[in-house]
Amino acid sequence: MNMPALVLTLALVLLPTLSEARCRTVGESASIGTAYGTLPLYPAKRIVEAGEQRDSVALQWVGYGIGLPLFVVAMPFAMVGAGVGAALHPWTKCDQ
Repeated sequence: MNMPALVLTLALVLLPTLSEARCRTVGESASIGTAYGTLPLYPAKRIVEAGEQRDSVALQWVGYGIGLPLFVVAMPFAMVGAGVGAALHPWTKCDQ
């Protein structure tokens, strides 16, 4: 990957977070980082929700079956995301 493409990718990832910079607590900043880390879990969550809407226990179990291995993989990224979110808090909080 060349350098301009890498910079553009990082800008697209970081700018929405920085543009949402309003008055937040450290916990909120860490929570945003955690949400980015758990992004791979969303497809499994949507399958479980679809199963609940259709009253299909089998579809719910499929979602849980997909979500469990993804959870094991996503949790370290979520913890790192929480740490990064908390570390970046001084740059994203606002002055009252």
